[in-house]
Amino acid sequence: MLKKFSESGIQGLILFNRFYSPDIDIDKLIVTSAPIISSPTDISNSLRWIGIMSQRVNCSLAASTGIHDSKAVIKQLLAGADAVQLASILYKQGSTIITEILNEIANWMELKKFNNISDFKGKLSQSQSINPASFERVQFMKYFREMKA
Repeated sequence: MLKKFSESGIQGLILFNRFYSPDIDIDKLIVTSAPIISSPTDISNSLRWIGIMSQRVNCSLAASTGIHDSKAVIKQLLAGADAVQLASILYKQGSTIITEILNEIANWMELKKFNNISDFKGKLSQSQSINPASFERVQFMKYFREMKA
């Protein structure tokens, strides 16, 4: 589906915007809202699909949801994101966090000897991976196969 969208002439896709999720208050017996603000653990879905679709679509990919620090930004860029969106962390900490995140990315790049983002963008995407199955369900199945009851 993403490939078809990308062939329609659009310039970019955002993977994934946070959906509204209902919850149920079992004491008051009413439908309520689940947390609106994302948490760092919400990154996995967009990270997986950015990694799978990077270099396989004809448009830019923007990563969204669960991106709360420089490590999450770097992960999304390594997976192949062209852009990374911050929202929840801005609500929590304000816009000054952007400078901190950018400085940490610059420090990481210097440590890893990357001169610019293009030196590492997509380096760990599925299409560039030495283990492409790491983005697929096979890893999940392997993990549970090795568990002891």
